[in-house]
Amino acid sequence: MRRRALLVSAGVLLAAALGTGIFLAARAVTSVPAMASTASSAGTDGAASGTASGAVSAETASGEPEESAAASGAESAADAASAVSEPASSAVSEAPPAEPGDYSDAAFIGDSRTEALKTYGLLKGATYYTYKGLKVDTVFTEPYIDEGGTKMTVMDAISRHQYQRIYISLGVNELGWVSTDIFIEDYGRIIDTLRESNPDATIYVQAILPVSAKKSEQDDVYNNPRINEFNALIEQMAKDKGATYLAVNTAVMDETGALPVGASTDGVHPNIDYCRKWTAYLDANS
Repeated sequence: MRRRALLVSAGVLLAAALGTGIFLAARAVTSVPAMASTASSAGTDGAASGTASGAVSAETASGEPEESAAASGAESAADAASAVSEPASSAVSEAPPAEPGDYSDAAFIGDSRTEALKTYGLLKGATYYTYKGLKVDTVFTEPYIDEGGTKMTVMDAISRHQYQRIYISLGVNELGWVSTDIFIEDYGRIIDTLRESNPDATIYVQAILPVSAKKSEQDDVYNNPRINEFNALIEQMAKDKGATYLAVNTAVMDETGALPVGASTDGVHPNIDYCRKWTAYLDANS
Protein backbone atom coordinates (compact mmCIF):
# COMPACT_ATOMS: atom_id res chain seq x y z
CA MET A 1 0.00 0.00 0.00
CA ARG A 2 2.79 2.31 0.93
CA ARG A 3 4.53 1.58 -2.36
CA ARG A 4 1.32 2.28 -4.26
CA ALA A 5 0.90 5.55 -2.44
CA LEU A 6 4.43 6.54 -3.37
CA LEU A 7 3.80 5.66 -6.99
CA VAL A 8 0.61 7.77 -6.99
CA SER A 9 2.43 10.69 -5.43
CA ALA A 10 5.22 10.45 -7.96
CA GLY A 11 2.68 10.38 -10.76
CA VAL A 12 0.99 13.47 -9.41
CA LEU A 13 4.31 15.31 -9.15
CA LEU A 14 5.26 14.24 -12.66
CA ALA A 15 1.93 15.45 -14.02
CA ALA A 16 2.34 18.75 -12.25
CA ALA A 17 5.81 19.18 -13.64
CA LEU A 18 4.67 18.34 -17.11
CA GLY A 19 1.74 20.76 -16.79
CA THR A 20 4.07 23.53 -15.69
CA GLY A 21 6.39 22.86 -18.60
CA ILE A 22 3.55 22.82 -21.06
CA PHE A 23 2.23 26.09 -19.59
CA LEU A 24 5.62 27.78 -19.84
CA ALA A 25 6.14 26.48 -23.35
CA ALA A 26 2.73 27.74 -24.40
CA ARG A 27 3.44 31.09 -22.84
CA ALA A 28 6.75 31.32 -24.65
CA VAL A 29 5.06 30.49 -27.94
CA THR A 30 2.36 33.10 -27.42
CA SER A 31 5.06 35.66 -26.58
CA VAL A 32 6.71 35.44 -30.03
CA PRO A 33 3.95 37.30 -31.96
CA ALA A 34 4.05 40.02 -29.34
CA MET A 35 7.75 40.48 -29.92
CA ALA A 36 7.28 40.44 -33.67
CA SER A 37 4.58 43.02 -33.34
CA THR A 38 6.93 45.16 -31.29
CA ALA A 39 9.65 44.79 -33.90
CA SER A 40 7.23 45.67 -36.66
CA SER A 41 6.06 48.67 -34.73
CA ALA A 42 9.62 49.71 -34.11
CA GLY A 43 10.29 49.43 -37.83
CA THR A 44 7.40 51.76 -38.70
CA ASP A 45 8.44 54.26 -36.08
CA GLY A 46 11.95 53.96 -37.35
CA ALA A 47 10.80 54.86 -40.83
CA ALA A 48 8.83 57.77 -39.45
CA SER A 49 11.76 58.69 -37.31
CA GLY A 50 14.00 58.49 -40.34
CA THR A 51 11.68 60.82 -42.22
CA ALA A 52 11.65 63.22 -39.32
CA SER A 53 15.41 62.99 -39.12
CA GLY A 54 15.66 63.73 -42.82
CA ALA A 55 13.45 66.76 -42.38
CA VAL A 56 15.63 68.00 -39.54
CA SER A 57 18.72 67.47 -41.67
CA ALA A 58 17.18 69.51 -44.44
CA GLU A 59 16.38 72.30 -42.01
CA THR A 60 19.89 72.18 -40.67
CA ALA A 61 21.29 72.25 -44.17
CA SER A 62 19.18 75.24 -44.95
CA GLY A 63 20.67 77.02 -41.97
CA GLU A 64 17.39 77.83 -40.26
CA PRO A 65 14.88 75.80 -38.22
CA GLU A 66 11.34 75.37 -39.40
CA GLU A 67 10.00 78.07 -37.10
CA SER A 68 12.57 80.57 -38.38
CA ALA A 69 11.87 79.61 -42.00
CA ALA A 70 8.16 80.05 -41.41
CA ALA A 71 8.79 83.42 -39.79
CA SER A 72 10.98 84.39 -42.71
CA GLY A 73 8.27 83.32 -45.12
CA ALA A 74 5.72 85.32 -43.16
CA GLU A 75 7.99 88.36 -43.26
CA SER A 76 8.47 87.93 -47.01
CA ALA A 77 4.73 87.65 -47.47
CA ALA A 78 4.23 90.71 -45.28
CA ASP A 79 6.82 92.63 -47.30
CA ALA A 80 5.12 91.61 -50.53
CA ALA A 81 1.73 92.61 -49.16
CA SER A 82 3.19 95.91 -47.99
CA ALA A 83 4.67 96.56 -51.41
CA VAL A 84 1.33 95.87 -53.05
CA SER A 85 -0.61 97.92 -50.54
CA GLU A 86 1.50 101.07 -50.95
CA PRO A 87 -0.49 103.92 -52.48
CA ALA A 88 0.07 104.33 -56.18
CA SER A 89 0.93 107.98 -55.61
CA SER A 90 4.03 107.03 -53.63
CA ALA A 91 5.43 105.22 -56.65
CA VAL A 92 4.87 108.19 -58.92
CA SER A 93 7.37 111.02 -58.71
CA GLU A 94 8.51 113.92 -60.77
CA ALA A 95 11.24 113.39 -63.30
CA PRO A 96 14.60 113.38 -61.56
CA PRO A 97 16.73 116.43 -61.99
CA ALA A 98 19.34 116.29 -64.76
CA GLU A 99 22.82 115.19 -63.82
CA PRO A 100 25.65 117.76 -63.94
CA GLY A 101 26.59 118.30 -67.55
CA ASP A 102 23.20 117.11 -68.82
CA TYR A 103 21.06 119.97 -70.13
CA SER A 104 18.42 117.98 -71.98
CA ASP A 105 15.78 119.75 -69.89
CA ALA A 106 17.20 123.21 -70.55
CA ALA A 107 16.97 126.02 -73.09
CA PHE A 108 19.57 128.73 -73.65
CA ILE A 109 18.74 132.21 -74.93
CA GLY A 110 21.73 134.27 -75.94
CA ASP A 111 23.93 136.03 -78.45
CA SER A 112 27.13 134.91 -80.19
CA ARG A 113 28.83 134.06 -76.91
CA THR A 114 26.17 131.48 -76.13
CA GLU A 115 26.38 130.26 -79.71
CA ALA A 116 30.00 129.35 -78.95
CA LEU A 117 28.78 126.91 -76.29
CA LYS A 118 26.67 125.26 -78.96
CA THR A 119 29.57 125.16 -81.42
CA TYR A 120 31.87 123.57 -78.85
CA GLY A 121 29.17 121.10 -77.79
CA LEU A 122 29.71 121.76 -74.09
CA LEU A 123 26.10 121.60 -72.94
CA LYS A 124 24.88 118.06 -73.58
CA GLY A 125 21.30 117.93 -74.81
CA ALA A 126 20.64 121.68 -74.53
CA THR A 127 18.28 123.54 -76.85
CA TYR A 128 19.56 126.87 -78.18
CA TYR A 129 17.63 130.00 -79.05
CA THR A 130 20.60 132.08 -80.08
CA TYR A 131 21.65 134.52 -82.75
CA LYS A 132 24.66 136.73 -83.35
CA GLY A 133 23.82 140.23 -82.11
CA LEU A 134 20.64 139.11 -80.27
CA LYS A 135 19.31 141.75 -77.85
CA VAL A 136 16.66 142.03 -75.15
CA ASP A 137 14.30 143.71 -77.61
CA THR A 138 14.95 141.68 -80.77
CA VAL A 139 13.99 138.44 -78.98
CA PHE A 140 10.45 139.76 -79.43
CA THR A 141 10.71 141.33 -82.87
CA GLU A 142 13.15 139.49 -85.16
CA PRO A 143 12.38 136.07 -86.72
CA TYR A 144 15.78 134.58 -86.08
CA ILE A 145 14.69 131.06 -85.11
CA ASP A 146 13.74 128.28 -87.53
CA GLU A 147 10.91 126.34 -85.93
CA GLY A 148 9.86 123.43 -88.12
CA GLY A 149 10.67 125.30 -91.32
CA THR A 150 9.02 128.51 -90.17
CA LYS A 151 11.00 131.55 -89.09
CA MET A 152 9.85 133.12 -85.87
CA THR A 153 11.08 135.17 -82.93
CA VAL A 154 12.93 133.65 -79.99
CA MET A 155 10.01 134.20 -77.65
CA ASP A 156 7.47 132.70 -80.04
CA ALA A 157 9.66 129.68 -80.71
CA ILE A 158 10.40 128.90 -77.07
CA SER A 159 6.73 129.25 -76.14
CA ARG A 160 6.01 126.12 -78.22
CA HIS A 161 8.02 123.96 -75.81
CA GLN A 162 8.29 123.26 -72.11
CA TYR A 163 11.59 123.32 -70.22
CA GLN A 164 12.65 122.78 -66.64
CA ARG A 165 15.46 125.33 -66.87
CA ILE A 166 15.92 128.42 -69.03
CA TYR A 167 19.21 130.31 -69.12
CA ILE A 168 19.46 133.85 -70.47
CA SER A 169 22.71 135.56 -71.46
CA LEU A 170 22.13 138.95 -73.02
CA GLY A 171 23.46 142.48 -72.63
CA VAL A 172 26.82 142.85 -74.33
CA ASN A 173 25.21 144.14 -77.53
CA GLU A 174 23.15 146.66 -75.54
CA LEU A 175 26.12 148.33 -73.83
CA GLY A 176 25.79 151.28 -76.19
CA TRP A 177 22.16 151.95 -75.29
CA VAL A 178 21.62 155.40 -73.83
CA SER A 179 18.86 154.30 -71.46
CA THR A 180 19.64 151.53 -69.02
CA ASP A 181 16.05 151.77 -67.82
CA ILE A 182 14.76 150.58 -71.20
CA PHE A 183 17.32 147.77 -71.16
CA ILE A 184 16.15 146.54 -67.76
CA GLU A 185 12.49 146.96 -68.69
CA ASP A 186 12.91 144.79 -71.78
CA TYR A 187 14.94 142.23 -69.86
CA GLY A 188 12.24 142.00 -67.21
CA ARG A 189 9.63 141.55 -69.94
CA ILE A 190 11.54 138.48 -71.16
CA ILE A 191 11.27 136.90 -67.72
CA ASP A 192 7.56 137.73 -67.44
CA THR A 193 6.86 136.22 -70.86
CA LEU A 194 8.82 133.06 -70.09
CA ARG A 195 6.87 132.63 -66.86
CA GLU A 196 3.66 132.64 -68.88
CA SER A 197 4.80 130.13 -71.50
CA ASN A 198 6.97 127.95 -69.23
CA PRO A 199 5.47 128.24 -65.75
CA ASP A 200 7.42 125.28 -64.35
CA ALA A 201 10.83 126.45 -65.50
CA THR A 202 13.54 127.83 -63.25
CA ILE A 203 14.87 130.96 -64.93
CA TYR A 204 18.56 131.76 -64.68
CA VAL A 205 19.88 135.20 -65.60
CA GLN A 206 23.58 135.18 -66.36
CA ALA A 207 25.99 138.06 -65.86
CA ILE A 208 27.58 139.64 -68.92
CA LEU A 209 31.06 138.17 -69.40
CA PRO A 210 33.97 140.66 -69.23
CA VAL A 211 36.13 141.66 -72.17
CA SER A 212 39.91 141.67 -72.20
CA ALA A 213 41.82 144.51 -70.55
CA LYS A 214 43.09 145.65 -73.94
CA LYS A 215 39.56 145.73 -75.42
CA SER A 216 38.25 147.51 -72.36
CA GLU A 217 40.91 150.21 -72.49
CA GLN A 218 40.44 150.90 -76.19
CA ASP A 219 36.64 150.92 -76.44
CA ASP A 220 34.38 153.64 -75.06
CA VAL A 221 31.33 151.34 -75.14
CA TYR A 222 32.44 147.73 -74.81
CA ASN A 223 34.47 148.01 -71.64
CA ASN A 224 34.47 146.38 -68.25
CA PRO A 225 33.29 149.38 -66.17
CA ARG A 226 30.18 149.52 -68.38
CA ILE A 227 29.73 145.76 -68.13
CA ASN A 228 29.97 145.96 -64.35
CA GLU A 229 27.32 148.69 -64.32
CA PHE A 230 24.97 146.56 -66.39
CA ASN A 231 25.61 143.47 -64.29
CA ALA A 232 24.62 145.32 -61.13
CA LEU A 233 21.34 146.30 -62.81
CA ILE A 234 20.75 142.75 -64.10
CA GLU A 235 21.37 141.25 -60.66
CA GLN A 236 18.85 143.58 -59.03
CA MET A 237 16.31 142.98 -61.79
CA ALA A 238 16.65 139.20 -61.34
CA LYS A 239 16.10 139.59 -57.61
CA ASP A 240 13.00 141.72 -58.21
CA LYS A 241 11.60 139.18 -60.68
CA GLY A 242 12.38 136.14 -58.55
CA ALA A 243 14.86 134.75 -61.09
CA THR A 244 18.25 133.26 -60.20
CA TYR A 245 21.28 135.40 -60.94
CA LEU A 246 24.42 133.53 -61.99
CA ALA A 247 27.71 135.40 -61.67
CA VAL A 248 29.33 133.49 -64.54
CA ASN A 249 31.67 136.44 -65.11
CA THR A 250 33.61 135.41 -62.02
CA ALA A 251 34.44 132.06 -63.62
CA VAL A 252 36.37 133.58 -66.53
CA MET A 253 37.87 136.82 -65.20
CA ASP A 254 41.37 137.44 -63.88
CA GLU A 255 42.29 139.33 -60.71
CA THR A 256 41.57 142.66 -62.46
CA GLY A 257 38.09 141.62 -63.54
CA ALA A 258 39.03 141.28 -67.21
CA LEU A 259 39.06 138.36 -69.62
CA PRO A 260 42.65 137.08 -69.30
CA VAL A 261 45.24 137.31 -72.03
CA GLY A 262 45.04 134.13 -74.09
CA ALA A 263 41.40 133.54 -73.23
CA SER A 264 40.10 135.09 -76.46
CA THR A 265 41.34 135.95 -79.93
CA ASP A 266 39.25 139.12 -80.19
CA GLY A 267 39.04 140.10 -76.52
CA VAL A 268 35.28 139.47 -76.47
CA HIS A 269 34.49 135.82 -77.22
CA PRO A 270 36.11 133.30 -74.84
CA ASN A 271 37.87 130.32 -76.38
CA ILE A 272 36.94 126.71 -75.65
CA ASP A 273 39.03 126.53 -72.48
CA TYR A 274 37.25 129.51 -70.98
CA CYS A 275 33.91 128.32 -72.25
CA ARG A 276 34.61 125.17 -70.24
CA LYS A 277 35.17 127.35 -67.17
CA TRP A 278 31.83 128.98 -67.90
CA THR A 279 29.97 125.69 -68.21
CA ALA A 280 31.71 124.31 -65.12
CA TYR A 281 30.22 127.25 -63.21
CA LEU A 282 26.78 126.37 -64.60
CA ASP A 283 27.21 122.76 -63.53
CA ALA A 284 28.13 123.80 -60.01
CA ASN A 285 25.52 126.51 -59.53
CA SER A 286 22.36 125.47 -61.36
